[in-house]
Amino acid sequence: MAAEQTSSVVLVAVDDTVLAQLVQAATTDALADEVTPPLTAGRAWTADRVAWLREFHRVRRAGLAGPTGEATWAVVVDELIVGSVRLKHTDEHGVLDMGIWLTRGARGRGVGRTATAAALRQAASLGASGVRADTTVTNTGAMAVLRRLGFHLTLSDDGQDVRALLLLDPEGTAACEVTSEPS
Repeated sequence: MAAEQTSSVVLVAVDDTVLAQLVQAATTDALADEVTPPLTAGRAWTADRVAWLREFHRVRRAGLAGPTGEATWAVVVDELIVGSVRLKHTDEHGVLDMGIWLTRGARGRGVGRTATAAALRQAASLGASGVRADTTVTNTGAMAVLRRLGFHLTLSDDGQDVRALLLLDPEGTAACEVTSEPS
């Protein structure tokens, strides 16, 4: 019987080479609406959506201290780019907003949980006291990941949206010890 191979999940800076690979991953293995706002009619990848995706990551290279107050990283699994995560300042002092998207091929394999844990460690290293994430009640995979990492989930008044919050301890270790475990 062959031994199960453990995947390596890391976050990397989005330089031009990584950005080209990130765009390729998005346009070939994710729906445009999963990666970009609804910029155009329809859900298909268009030149406008690809241009938006490229510019989104380029202007965030300055990081949290830059003009957008936001930073992004590519999610890499075994040297293959499979999505991205972002952290952004919020109006709440010390709390960063987090977002993530993954290619279809990366979903359901624990990559989301491991990449989110890596983003939490990144947030802690940047001095965050907490991280929040927003999703919908239909995104059961995201809600499961957030719960497993210790986020407190709150349902919106209309019952459609979910806000998740994780407060980091002063050493930034809350929920940051998660490693690649089976789903």
